[in-house]
Amino acid sequence: MTSRIDRIERLLTKRNARITLVVIALCTLVFANGLRSFRLDHDFEKFFPTDDPELDQYLAFRDRFGHDNDYLLIGGTHTPTVFDRSFLVAWDDLSQHLGRLDHVVSVTTPTRLEDPRFTSFGVFRIPWLRLDADSTLPADSARIWQDERIRSGFFADDGRSMLMILQVQPGLSKERSDALMHVIEEVVATSAIPGIRMGGRIHGQFWYIQKMQRELVLFFSISVLLLAIFLYVGFRTLWGVLVPIGVVGLSVLWQVGMLSLLGKPISILTMLLPTILFVVGMSDVVHLLERYLEALRKGHSKVRALAITYYEVGLATFLTSVTTSIGFATLLTSGIAPIREFGAYTAMGVLLAFLMAFTLLPAILILVRTPVQAARTEQQATWYPFLHGLFRWILRHRRRIPWAFAAICVACITILPLLKVNNFLLEDWPEDDPQKQDYYWFEDHFGGVRGFEMQMSTACCVPSLWALESLREMEGVQEHVQDMYGVEALLSPVTVVKAMNKAFHGGSGEFDRLPDSEEETARLVKQADAFGGRHLLSQLVTEDGRYARMTGRMRDEGGYIHRQRNAELEAFIQANSATVHFSQTGMAYLIDRNNEKLSAQLILGLLIAFVLIGAIMAFVFRDPRMTVVSLIPNVIPLLGIAGFMGLAGIDIKVSTAIIFTIAFGIAVDDTIHMLGKLRIELRKGSTLPFAMKRAFLSAGKAILVTSIMLCSGFVALVFSGFASVHYMGLLVGLTLVFAVVTDLLLLPLLVLFLLRRPSSRTIR
Repeated sequence: MTSRIDRIERLLTKRNARITLVVIALCTLVFANGLRSFRLDHDFEKFFPTDDPELDQYLAFRDRFGHDNDYLLIGGTHTPTVFDRSFLVAWDDLSQHLGRLDHVVSVTTPTRLEDPRFTSFGVFRIPWLRLDADSTLPADSARIWQDERIRSGFFADDGRSMLMILQVQPGLSKERSDALMHVIEEVVATSAIPGIRMGGRIHGQFWYIQKMQRELVLFFSISVLLLAIFLYVGFRTLWGVLVPIGVVGLSVLWQVGMLSLLGKPISILTMLLPTILFVVGMSDVVHLLERYLEALRKGHSKVRALAITYYEVGLATFLTSVTTSIGFATLLTSGIAPIREFGAYTAMGVLLAFLMAFTLLPAILILVRTPVQAARTEQQATWYPFLHGLFRWILRHRRRIPWAFAAICVACITILPLLKVNNFLLEDWPEDDPQKQDYYWFEDHFGGVRGFEMQMSTACCVPSLWALESLREMEGVQEHVQDMYGVEALLSPVTVVKAMNKAFHGGSGEFDRLPDSEEETARLVKQADAFGGRHLLSQLVTEDGRYARMTGRMRDEGGYIHRQRNAELEAFIQANSATVHFSQTGMAYLIDRNNEKLSAQLILGLLIAFVLIGAIMAFVFRDPRMTVVSLIPNVIPLLGIAGFMGLAGIDIKVSTAIIFTIAFGIAVDDTIHMLGKLRIELRKGSTLPFAMKRAFLSAGKAILVTSIMLCSGFVALVFSGFASVHYMGLLVGLTLVFAVVTDLLLLPLLVLFLLRRPSSRTIR
């Protein structure tokens, strides 16, 4: 052992330290220069699983009928009723101004819609709302209230709110989309209508990204501040704050700069990367500093103390970096590109932080003066009496502690059935956010913002979906969809044929139904093509009549509820369709499927992490029993956090499923440091109980300090109003608390029990 430390000491010279600093400075300049090409990627569609056949179906559907989410809902309110001429004139003026904007394809609102009448004298187009005089509005409002399609599609039940739908150019970039949203808000602000509300993809994306970026900057700053406070409390010197933050901060800069140089944009998910890397990277630095100070307190010189630190903590720190990287790398099992990128980049970042800790940190420590803290002896440190007393307490209660943990595990397992996979489209937004309140308003007054999309195609025996038999099948499914999902403003070929039948019979509500014969149906379809135009019909039915679309708006009741209803709808379709194939699709539907598949993939990734980390521990420590010793204290915290989620009603979704993998990779670090110190003590020839005690006292302080710092970094995120950031802080922080308690209380007993009969190769 001494010869190895001597060899390390010979490498730790001031000359090598200066060379290291120069090389790191040059690399830093290169990566800092790369930040000039830093850019963000806000393409939400990249979060769709590439290995899902439903995605192929959705893309084909979009090619046929266009994008299903490129619309903006604008809602206005007027009391006691919207059927007031001054309000309607202002509303119509607003629709005209918005319709002239670049990238706005169309504006649909009742002031610009017409009710057709087919007579022997020709086609008459009667405006639904005649704005020339007040006297016509009572009759117009009564006519609207008798037509379910217009009433439910554009008016609230109380008659005090009205809807306008803007169809925007599909596939707009984030920059153009934001620019359009800016102009729309300016036009709305200058209108004569107060209290206008908006909802839709471009609106949600505009506000979501802005607030997400602000929150991440804010809470990253808070995390750094809290870490600085704890570093100062732990080391009581300015260098003890600046050196660790500088080392870890540079590793974050390198990682982000490297991504920029490679032309990789930062996605919504990888925006979390700086915070995670800063907090996780601090663990390596603190463990090294703690062991360095411990060696200095025993009278070693700076260089000798660093050599001892390299030798005794180097392997353990390397293993913790590898296991943490494995935790993130298991995200590569996901079928979603941003999740895979997040896992790969963060795994690389963890290894980069390790490299920086073992190059930059020693170089700085060699060149600065000996820390003041090193003058204190080990016994004078405040943590020593606490850990010494805790170890004695653990031995006195060595029979009760395992049973207590077993009872906790059983309780958590019984709670697991309470967990459910669930997601909401706007779940990340704070409940009191004005933008989210607007979305709730649309749900209460206009059936919601979430889209419902279903594609229909002909069976081989039917040439066209315009056939009366096919229309009747679609009508049955459409009525079932309306009853089950509460879909508003539902449009389909059935809607078109019913509207044409009504128009050919003088607008009588009695004929708002499908015709009785195939010949009459064909005549109505032909007239619909001539009257409505091929462009309008193409949004619902393909030119050959073999594919059609059923579209509408609905409330977002969560993926868990929607999956149950989807299963019921599928059963209904199987029992009631013969000539038409029905398949639900659309962006909202894919998001639900995405969440369900991703959760299953991440659980698989977690199992892979268990196997890999267990195998590494068994190989490094040369004893298969070490797999059990290392994994049990880290499975228990995951059970604990799952139990907490079940009790607290926190659903499994993308943002929470990722946390299990991240937390496991981080939590296992404490176990490795404890076992690494145990390995060193056993190599010195100590007995197992004495070696365990020395490992507990030596590694225990570093475990406590790093756990407090890690928790402080993540706990800052708890105060975020965004659910994904909030849960990241809460659940990872709780997992770390559970992990340190398990490592300090249960791990020593597992070691003393399982290794009491030493193997010939046991961690030697």
